Amino acid sequence: MYVTTTELQNNFGKYLKLCERHTIIVTKNGKKRAVLLPFPRGEHGYEAAEPEHIYGTAARKPDFVPYQEYLRLTENSEDRYEYIDGVIYLMSSPGFTHQQILGRLHLLFQKVFSHNQPEDQGCEVFLSPFDTYLYHLPIKEERELTEDDTNVVQPDLLVLCDHHTTVDEHDRYKGTPALVVEILSPSTRSKDKLRKLVLYAESGIREYWIVDPHTSSISVYSFADCALRSDTHYSEDQTAISDTFTDLQVPLRHVFG
Repeated sequence: MYVTTTELQNNFGKYLKLCERHTIIVTKNGKKRAVLLPFPRGEHGYEAAEPEHIYGTAARKPDFVPYQEYLRLTENSEDRYEYIDGVIYLMSSPGFTHQQILGRLHLLFQKVFSHNQPEDQGCEVFLSPFDTYLYHLPIKEERELTEDDTNVVQPDLLVLCDHHTTVDEHDRYKGTPALVVEILSPSTRSKDKLRKLVLYAESGIREYWIVDPHTSSISVYSFADCALRSDTHYSEDQTAISDTFTDLQVPLRHVFG
């Protein structure tokens, strides 16, 4: 949901409530300036954060890690990492609830995509760990992309439709997923709802599902032209519906039990 700075200032209480169900993107003079997000349950207050390194014009922070350094630090490690906007994130081991939900989602998605309907013919469902290489495409409007613009993420679940032609000689997928799913946990909530939301929107991904075990809800974000097109929040006995794949309809009771 987009809102101007003036509208936010005049109706701040309203948007504090709305950000519990929607990601509030604050604009000024027609440009995206900040994102308003709720703190995790049990915390008090809200966070307004400005996206960084999106258009390639912001100065890099002192803790920016070059891509080659990221490769050197992680190549011989058995731990799992993500590399987003020059920051390395150590991924913690997922908990029982996370894995239970992931297993259910995988089965539900697999039923849809294994039928090979015309709209999703050739698409397949994949599970993490699965390195995915993404770029903020709007950077290309300012300058050429470099290897330090690379982002490496491991979504919990992915729908790939271009993998037949985008796997390199090292058996690494180098395409762009059609749809990604992230299951929130206390350690990933801020990253998944802010940094990854911006990255996924600007990398050419068509759809992003955020699954929240704490609220038993699913938010579906649809992107077009590297920007948010729509976001829909589902909870309780509702059915989450994909904007990209019309046959993909997931009853929440089958996810959260």
